[in-house]
Amino acid sequence: MSATLPASIKLVAELEGHDDRAWHIAWNPKRPILASCSADKTVRMYNYRNNSSDSESPSTSSDTPALTFSHTTTIPTGHTKTVRAIAWSPSGKTLATASFDANIGIWAQEGDEEDEGEGAEGNGGGRGEWECMSLLEGHETECKSVAYSSSGTLLASCSRDKTVWIWEVHPDADFECMGVLMEHTQDVKCVAWHPKEEILASASYDDTIKLYLDDPQDDWFCATTLTGHSSTVWTLAWEPTDGKYLASGSDDGTIRIWKVTGGSGGGYGGEMRGECIFVLKGHKGSVYSISWSPGREGKEGHFALKEGQRSLGWLASTGGDGNVIIWHLFEYTDESGNVKIDSRELARLDAAHGVFEVNSLVWCPRQGLEDIFATAA
Repeated sequence: MSATLPASIKLVAELEGHDDRAWHIAWNPKRPILASCSADKTVRMYNYRNNSSDSESPSTSSDTPALTFSHTTTIPTGHTKTVRAIAWSPSGKTLATASFDANIGIWAQEGDEEDEGEGAEGNGGGRGEWECMSLLEGHETECKSVAYSSSGTLLASCSRDKTVWIWEVHPDADFECMGVLMEHTQDVKCVAWHPKEEILASASYDDTIKLYLDDPQDDWFCATTLTGHSSTVWTLAWEPTDGKYLASGSDDGTIRIWKVTGGSGGGYGGEMRGECIFVLKGHKGSVYSISWSPGREGKEGHFALKEGQRSLGWLASTGGDGNVIIWHLFEYTDESGNVKIDSRELARLDAAHGVFEVNSLVWCPRQGLEDIFATAA
C-alpha cells in the first residue's frame, strides 16, 4: 500500500534497554537528547548525532544512518510504579515524569549550564547526574500525562482520579498548585497546552475533551467541552504554528480536528467554542497517540498543494493496530467563503513494532529534523 503513497517511512534506529513496556518518549527541544520512560520505572536518556550535511534531509541520507544514537544514562527515578509519561520544559533544562504512583518528579542535570548552546551535532548530553529537584504530590492515584506550557511557567498533570492539576513553576524547582479541575467524570488520559496561549486541553475516558482558561479575577475554569467521539479520547495535539485547530485521537478509531475560537488573548476573545470540522479515518483500532509537526521546510514540494490551499503540517498517528500513518493536512476556502480542512495520506508503516501495539509517537521539534519521529511500544 505504501508504494502508492507520496512518501515512505524509513527506520533510523531501534533503541533497546527497557525491561518492560516503553510508554512514552520526549525529544529535548534545545539539545540532542531523546528520553524514554517505561513500566520498569526508569527513564533512559539517549544522545543523537545528525550524520547529514546541512543541505541534506536526515531522512534521505543513503550512505549512513540519518541519526546515530548512544545511550548515556538510565535514571532509576525512585517512582514505585510505572513511569507513564514524560515532558521537557521549553528550556530543555528540566524533565517532568508522571507515574502510576500518583506523583510527578521534576528532574534537572548537574552543571547543565556548561552544555548550553550545543547544536544538533554536539553530544548535548551534559556531564552531571540527573537529580530529582522536586516531587509534586496531590493526585490520589495514577498520573497519566504531564505537559509544560509554551512559556514554561505552568505545568499541567492529569490522573485516573478524574482531576487535572495546574502548577505554577517558580525558581529553584519550586511549584505551586494554581488549580485542581474536577470537570471530567472519568479517568483523564491526556493534557496538552496551546502552542502560544495559556489554554489547556484535557482528554478523558468519559469520551470528552475539556478546554480551560485562567480567569485573572478568579481561578482556572472549564471554558468549553468538546463532544463527538463515541469512546475514550486518548490523545491530543494542537496545530503547532497558530494553534487554531486541535486534533484528538480516540478508542473509536478516528481522529477529529476541532476549530477552536473564542477565549482570552491572542485573538481568542469572547466565549470559547470548539467545532469538529474534519474526521480522519484509517486505523483499525484505538488511536493511542498523535503528534502534529509543521513539516520540514523544503519538503512540501513532494506533496504539492493546489492554488488556494495552505499547509497545516503533518499529523502522525498510531495505536492499537500497531500502524503509523502520516497525514498532510491543509485548509482552503470554499465557494461560499468558508474555511475547510482536507488531508492526504503521505505515508504508512504497518506493524511498526511487529505484533505489538504502539503506545506513543512524537515528532522531533528541532530545526532541520522535523521529519524525524520516535515511537514507543
